[in-house]
Order: sequence, then structure tokens, then C-alpha cells
Amino acid sequence: MVSDFLDGYRTILTAFCSLAVLCLFMAPAIVWASDTMGRLQKFTLSNGIVGVVQSSQRAPVVAVQVWVKAGSIYETDAEAGITHLIEHMIFKGTKKRGPGEVARAIEAVGGSINAYTSLDYTVYHCEVPRSAMEEAVDVLADAVFNSVFDSMELEREKKVVLEELRMREDRPMSRMSRILMETSYVEHPYRRPVIGYENTVSSFTREDILNYMKRRYVPENITVVVAGDVNPQQTQQVITQKFAFYGRGHAAPASEVEIVEPPQNKVRIRQEKMETEEGYLAISFSGLPGFNDPAMPVLDVLGSVLANGASSRLNRVLKEEKQLVHTISASAFTPKGPGMFEVFATLDAEKTGDAVYNILQELAAIQQGLVTTEELERAKVAVEKGFVEAMETMDGEADKLGSFEIMFGDPRADLLYLKHIREVTPEDIRQAAQRYFVPQHINIVTIVPQDFKGILKEDEIQAMLERTGLKDFNGKDIASIRLLPVEQYRLPNGVVLLVRENHDVPTVAVQAVFPGGLRYETKDTNGIFHFMEEVWTRGTQKHNYQELSEIIEGLGGSIHGFSGKNTFGLAGHFLSKNLESSLNVFMEILLSPVFSQSEVEKVRPLILAELKRQEDSLSAVAFREFNRVLFEPHPYALNPIGSMAVVQSVQAEDLSNLYKDYVTPEQAVIGVVGDVNAKELFTKIQEYLGAWSVPCIRMPAAPAAPAPILAPKPFNLAKDKQQTHIVLGFPGVNFKNPDRYALEVLNAALAGQGGRLFLNLRDKDSLAYAVTSMVGLGLDYGSIGFYIACAPEKKDQAISAMWKEIYAVSQTPLTTEEVERAKAWLIGNYEIGMQTNEAQAMDVVLNEIYGLGWDFPERYVREIQRVNAARVLEVAQKYLTKDRYVIVTIGK
Repeated sequence: MVSDFLDGYRTILTAFCSLAVLCLFMAPAIVWASDTMGRLQKFTLSNGIVGVVQSSQRAPVVAVQVWVKAGSIYETDAEAGITHLIEHMIFKGTKKRGPGEVARAIEAVGGSINAYTSLDYTVYHCEVPRSAMEEAVDVLADAVFNSVFDSMELEREKKVVLEELRMREDRPMSRMSRILMETSYVEHPYRRPVIGYENTVSSFTREDILNYMKRRYVPENITVVVAGDVNPQQTQQVITQKFAFYGRGHAAPASEVEIVEPPQNKVRIRQEKMETEEGYLAISFSGLPGFNDPAMPVLDVLGSVLANGASSRLNRVLKEEKQLVHTISASAFTPKGPGMFEVFATLDAEKTGDAVYNILQELAAIQQGLVTTEELERAKVAVEKGFVEAMETMDGEADKLGSFEIMFGDPRADLLYLKHIREVTPEDIRQAAQRYFVPQHINIVTIVPQDFKGILKEDEIQAMLERTGLKDFNGKDIASIRLLPVEQYRLPNGVVLLVRENHDVPTVAVQAVFPGGLRYETKDTNGIFHFMEEVWTRGTQKHNYQELSEIIEGLGGSIHGFSGKNTFGLAGHFLSKNLESSLNVFMEILLSPVFSQSEVEKVRPLILAELKRQEDSLSAVAFREFNRVLFEPHPYALNPIGSMAVVQSVQAEDLSNLYKDYVTPEQAVIGVVGDVNAKELFTKIQEYLGAWSVPCIRMPAAPAAPAPILAPKPFNLAKDKQQTHIVLGFPGVNFKNPDRYALEVLNAALAGQGGRLFLNLRDKDSLAYAVTSMVGLGLDYGSIGFYIACAPEKKDQAISAMWKEIYAVSQTPLTTEEVERAKAWLIGNYEIGMQTNEAQAMDVVLNEIYGLGWDFPERYVREIQRVNAARVLEVAQKYLTKDRYVIVTIGK
């Protein structure tokens, strides 16, 4: 399983509360002892803590979250970052659980635990198998109310946070986000980064933390949310038992002072240079209202009209037609206090001026004309689709409930929110653009390469405003896992169809997968599958790219190509009510794509930009180089994005030939999971694919094996950054090797917040913010790696510390507790990862293609359960060899 690490100097509100308008449409929130709302219950404990419980049996998983009205907005300048530091310290030990034991307690039952701090609140959340609900509630209650804030742990954690701060400053998007907030706000606390500053974080004492806790961590500020496969009455009893006695004798919450952000009266521009391959652009309009304003649903739909999907205005004009940007997004940022409307883009730095002009031109067009009914409906469907998809996971369900309870005082407010989304009209969109796209409220931030000579000036922006016609209309007369069974079918032409019915959520996921991807490339073709995935959906014999985008988005669906190390294909996700129309489009793209040279030329700069962004991420560079050194001459050594030379030379004919060679019925495996009838679907698939026939092409021979690692293989790449990234690793195993299960248990014991690497290298030694281990499994070969990012002066110490942990697990068996926690973590996370229809469809198909069988999850769990400490020691000694390894260092 792969996870993407996302960070930023502020936490953007979830889709459920980004348009939080609804307080004005509801009666004031009622304080009730217990209110039963179907499967949803809300109640208030005697001490003021609010409980929200949602029962759902669609997966044997429970999400438990504790929401605290404690965010950076409640800090003084001297306290900048203390809320975030407290979030870190909450997991560093309580009166009955020592350092690391909070995370270990959850991982020991197969769950995961984490937390995040935003501008307005802090959330502590975990996801566990249903049998562990009571343990999860107990752990979070203990952590939130009984943390001891040990002074020595505090000093260590401050160093970890400082490493996190440095890491964010190395990332162009994170740095730009911080600068945008500093530029858009001049008085309000939102101007400060949630993480704080080096001088404030370094200064905090245990007394500072305890004083802040007394102000904010009181029962009246806390909401407990539980969503999943639970009995609501029993869960209410558990919450009462674990939380009701906290807070007695505590002082009432301190009064909250409303800080007013003065109106902006001129354009503000900030530009910074850093070592980066690409340009980064952010534009904001200050002056948006907070979450409780009636304009919020309209602003969310406006953001969707502008940049949600390929057919949206900014994507169509700036990305597709004029090719001024590589990526672009737009949304309303609506926290508790004053908000803003944001546009973010990545681009070639020399195109920044043209991109700003064209963005302003599109915003002016929204001010001056009405959006079409078709594009408005696509935008509204996209917003609604986000709600429906997020409800597929228990964690998403809990996020929704917590957001609406904290922001609106009613966890059911999503229904009213969706009602107002559906009621948005073209005139509403125009009026919102006129009211909030005010020229003097513009803030522009750019991050550019060190050698870039250009600079945006205020007089240039004023000239652009004059030419585009963007105006201030204010003052004018405007109106206001236990997985379900799989049915397996095979068509005469070889197509395999796997269907799992799941009627709990009205969505359907479809995956059509073929052998291919990186494993089937050479240095002369490196990147061709990735190129194909980008172009595959950009035209058919019936429709061009724009027409396809409009059809798909109008159906509330998505279709995209993908490619990986061993496979490639098409993925679709649809609302079940539109399944027949959606399948028509999916099959049209699958069977009759047109690879036109014009679309190839549009995609080429996007992939070249992707390669540049890869260079901006030191962790990505480190793992890319690790794979290159470890696997050469096997194709796993190649860059999954591709080589610059191949990307620059690919032609439409190359992609057409690739499609003909690899997209064949005898290699096709199609997985469908969701709100469908398996037998009816099989009949439909026979109609689509029964006559599909192409000449059989012989698949390529097995690729060359990696060169043996007979001695240490170091690789160093100098980068002028604040952190050094290190990957130390060894040859591993493939999917079918029986050693994989013990290696995965070993990795789980080392990784995670309760693992040895985190506890020793981060918590104890404060060497880094990011440290972990990983097991990479392939169809042919695999890897075992250890990763750390640290300050350059700590590099040698960090490498020594990783070797110390490697030697320890190779010489002495893990404890029984460590093994059982690791096994529970693996099994629990596998179940949690299988919540969505998309994840299940992909899992079913890949297991079939790899020869593991669609029922592999059950066998996987049994094999993991068989692993013991002796078996882990055996594989550690076999694979973690002190004289045959690869070590890659990127940075100073």
C-alpha cells in the first residue's frame, strides 16, 4: 500500500466544512441529553463534552476522533506553534501509558492513530477494527486529558518539530502556502503558520503548555465522534464511561476575543527564489466571510466551475488550450474567521506573467457573464460527488460529522448544505464573483528558481486589471475487512470479469487492467506507459477530449489512465444511478481511443514539468536513485515517470502501437466493485466486449536480472537544501516469496509511530521529523529500505543510528509484544485500506494478474498471523546484510 504525505502551513478545511454556510439557515443548536437521528446519535455529557455516534455496517471498521476547539487562532504571537506542539506531545506519554505506548496501544489492535492541528481546531483520530472500539476511545481520552508533558520528552519533541519546520521550508508548495497566509493577513492570527517559528517553538516550557491546556482543553471545547460498525447505545455508554468524569473542577473556557482583519486596499506581491526546477504561483482574494455566511455554497460551486475537472474554465483555457500551467486549482478557503478565495498553479517560471493575466481574464469573464447551465450542473455534480465518495470510509464519515458539529453545531447539516448547493443559479455565481473578486484585494505569491530574472510588479498587475476588466462591483446595485464475495466470469475471448456487489454506498468503481508498465520498458522506451496513461482518455473515434470531459463530469464520474511497475489500465468511478451511461463512455475509451499528435504535444510539457517537480522533492529523488542503483539493469531501476529523452521524443504513433500490442482481450482483467447486480453487469459486459478480438501479440521475455550486490554501493547527490535525505536498503523479495510475510512484520515493527525507528531516532534522539522503513514487493524482485531526513550536520549520526537498529533486529529476536503489535497493525491497516470501492476493485484485479487469486486477502491474513519472532529474526539475518547494501544520500 502506498500513502501520500501531504503537508502545509495551514490545514485546509475538508469539503464538508469548506462551504459552511448553514448556521444561518438553522435554528440554534439544541443542547440535548440524547437525540437519536436514525443511525446517528448526538448527546451531551454532564461535563459539557459532546458525543456523536454514527452506526454503519458496511465494513468491520470504526473511526474514533476527538475534536478540540484549540487551533492557532487562539495563540498569541509569543505562543505561535504551541497548539501544534501540544498535538505532538499528546502522544508522548500519559499517567498510565509511557512514551510511545499511546500509538503502540492502537497499532497493537490493528489500527492507526494520528492527529492534526488547524487554524481553528485540533483533531486526534484513529481507525481500528470494530472489536477495538472501546480501546480506541480509552486511548484517546487518556491521551487528551492525562498527558504528562515530560520536560525531557518536550525538549526532544521541540527538535522534531524544528525538523518538520525545516522540511516544509524545503518544499516549494509549503513555503508558498506560508507566504500566502503572511501576505493575505496582516492582523489576524491566521497570518502565522500553524507550526509556529523556530524562536517560539524553541522557547516553550512545560508550564507554557499546561497554561494553554487549562485555557483550551476543557470539556466545553471537546467533541467525541465515533463512526463505524458499532452499537450506538453501547458506544454512548463507552464514551460516557471514558470521558464523563474529566474536567470536574476545571475553570470555564477563557473568553474568545474576535480579531478583525482590516480591509485590504491595494495589491500585494511577494516573490521568493529557492533551488527549484519549476515555478509556483498562488493568487488569493481576501475579504471572504467565515463559515457561517450564506455565500459559502455559492463560492464552493464557483471554485468547481473554475477548476474542478478537465472541462473547467481554468483547466481548459490555461492548461489545455494555452498550455501556460502544468497544474491549476481554485477554491474558497473558509475557516471560522475571515476567509479568502485561492488559485494555485505550477508552471514554467517564465510564463508566470501570462498565467496571471489569463487567470484574471477568466475571473473577469465570470463577473461579466453567466455560466452555462451545463457547466454549472457539472460543477454542482462534482461538489456532491465529493460528499458521496468521502462517505465510503469510516474516517471520512467521522470527518464529515466532526466538521459539521464543530462548525455548525449539527452533525446532520450536510443535508442542508447539499440542498443549497443544488439551488445555486448562474446569477448566484456572477454575483459572488462581483462581490468577492475585488482588484484591491488581490495577493500574489510566486516561488521561482534561483536563476530566474523576471519579477512581477504592481504596475504590471494594474495594467492587467485594466485590460481584463476585472472590477470592484461593491457599492453598485447588485443583489445579494470483512470483504464481500466476488463473482468471477470469463468471456470466450479471454476477458476476465470480477464483480463484488456492495450496495451500502451508491457508487461503482471499475478497473480494466493489463500487464505492462515499468517492467515492460527499456531505457529507450522509459516513460512510454506513463505517457500513454495521460493521453489514453484524451480522445476517441466519437469524441474529443473536451467532449469526453464534459460527458464524464456531467455524470458525476471520473475516468483516468494509470500505470505502475507491473500493470497499466483504465480506472473509473461513478455514481451508480448513472452506471449505464458511464459504462458506455468507459468502454468507448477502452476500445476506440485515438492517440492524436496534438494531444501528445499538450501532454508532453506536463510530463516534463512532472519530472522537474520530482527534482524538487528530495525524498522522491532519494528513492528514485535508490531503485536505480539497486535494480540495474532490470526495468525496476528506471524512473516511473520516464526519462527526459524519451518523453521529449514520444510520438502519437508510438502510443498507438503500444495500445495495439498490450491492450488485448486475452490479457484483460476487469474488476467492478459497488452498487451493481453482478449477473446483470456480466450480461452488459458481454455486449460490450464479447466481440472484442485483436491479433495475439507475444508478450516480451522476462527482463534482465539486477546486478548482484556484492559490496556496499554508495551514491551521493549534492543539493543545497536544509535537510539531507538518506535511503539505506537491501535486495528484497517478490509477491509470491514466502519470506514476504515475515519481512512485512519486521517492517511493521520498525515503522509507524509505535515502531523502533520512530521511538529511538525521532522521539529519543530527535534526529529527524521523517524516519521510517519500507518493504517494496515486485513481480520479479523487491527491496527493503530505511529512510531518514535530517539536518546535514546530523547525517553521520543518523546513518549510525539506522545501522544500530538494523544490527539489533538481526541479532536479537523482537519481543512478543512487538511481533503481535506489528501483525495487528498489518492486518488492521489492510482492512482499513480496503474500505473504498476503488481500493477493492484494484486489489481484486491485481491479485488475479499476479497469480495470487482474488481471494488473496484471506490467505494474507492467515500467513501474517503465522509469523513469530524466530521467523522474523531468520529473515532479518538473511536479508539485512552488512556488506551487501545500497546507500543513497541527497543533500549537503
